[in-house]
Amino acid sequence: MHPDEPARGEAPSGGAERRSAGGGGSDRSPAGVGEGVLRARVLLVDDDQIDRMAVRRHLANASAEIAVEEADGVLAAIDRVTGDAFDCVVLDYNLPDGDGLTFLRGLRSAGIEVPVVMLTGQDDEEITRQLMLSGASAYIPKSSLSPALLLTSIREAIRARR
Repeated sequence: MHPDEPARGEAPSGGAERRSAGGGGSDRSPAGVGEGVLRARVLLVDDDQIDRMAVRRHLANASAEIAVEEADGVLAAIDRVTGDAFDCVVLDYNLPDGDGLTFLRGLRSAGIEVPVVMLTGQDDEEITRQLMLSGASAYIPKSSLSPALLLTSIREAIRARR
């Protein structure tokens, strides 16, 4: 995909608009994470198209300018995160070709320190503990997902990584 093309399913304007993360220049510039409008480039990794649409809708309804790009599994996410610069990864735990915990551990062992916000439909305290110990910035149960919670989690994850 060319950097100036909207990602699949993105509207030409609104919260999911594809913009450079810093408000000008390259897509590789750092995210704007001050108290104003958040500008960020996010990789959304989820195999469920309905869930990806819900996350996009939440981000479009948030007070932010977030360019969302997608991967539908671990292998596609590895290609994307190693080839492009993202401000944050929003990662589902259950994926058809692996799980979010293994992917997260692989990122960290490869020295890739991009913030990761985990989403899951599971309610397992041990998995949550392992995700946080492995470097997840936040953990959001899909049943609790809201525009405000997602935006706050992404903003805080990016801010903490700086």
